[in-house]
Amino acid sequence: MQYLPTTKQLQYLRALDQTGHFRHAAELCHVTQPTLSAGIQEIERLLGLPLIDRSRRKKIIFTPFGLEVLESAKQVLPALERLSDKARQMSQPLSGPLRLGLIPTMAPYLLPSLLPKLEESFAEIDFQIVENMSANLVRQLHEGTIDIALMAFPYDMGDLEHKVFFEEPFFCASKKQTFKTGRQLSLEDLDGHKLLLLEDGHCLREHALSACKIQSQADKKTLSATSLLTLIQMVNQGHGITLLPEMVIKAGSIPANLDIHGFKDPLPTRKVGAAWRRQDLKMQDIQIILDHIEKTLT
Repeated sequence: MQYLPTTKQLQYLRALDQTGHFRHAAELCHVTQPTLSAGIQEIERLLGLPLIDRSRRKKIIFTPFGLEVLESAKQVLPALERLSDKARQMSQPLSGPLRLGLIPTMAPYLLPSLLPKLEESFAEIDFQIVENMSANLVRQLHEGTIDIALMAFPYDMGDLEHKVFFEEPFFCASKKQTFKTGRQLSLEDLDGHKLLLLEDGHCLREHALSACKIQSQADKKTLSATSLLTLIQMVNQGHGITLLPEMVIKAGSIPANLDIHGFKDPLPTRKVGAAWRRQDLKMQDIQIILDHIEKTLT
């Protein structure tokens, strides 16, 4: 009898590809890091070839053969998961795991109130949270490794379904006395100020630039940061101004010595909604959960 890698081991391999880190992959699979590492080593023993280049200690690099095995895992696992989903749907709807993705500029502001309500309303569902940037969430939806993504629009979704729940305005955060206190700003008021934005790859950057009609390539005064918290702290230290979506303001985490200014019409905004696969065996469950999310957020 030929001994083959197990489904669990292939899941470990896929998680390692998704996270790029052994500890994070173990957390994603709900196992210890030694368990995951042992599972990867067992695949290598069974196949007789290394899958991970261990000479690169600070970065996960798959060997050429490892990439072939990973590609096979990405084809095999979704088919097996569809069978499991179909069986569960037929026997017990609204149960089992559901993987919910959120972009980093939404997750810390929506999850604290949204997740407890989801868990209360759908006690038999195991909500598994994935935080990632929009491009990665869209890829994961196509691959079938997440079921729903909460993100901002417009965004190129390919053949995915999506729905906008609401539109939220941007506010300008600045150190006190940068602008007259209590004053609503026009977009022209931003001219001449150092504008701090998230780095390339965050859709919030593009939405803010588009909403404020700023061309990022031409704007030589734009600096970048990796998180909204970093932006807020840079503004707090007097390094410039930034644009924050309304949910960040409502979270109440703005330092006391910053001013928050709204804008005059036309308001700069972004659209908040969800994306999911068009054909999904869990579509009935997904639609019920989407309706619940929309009611909760709006």
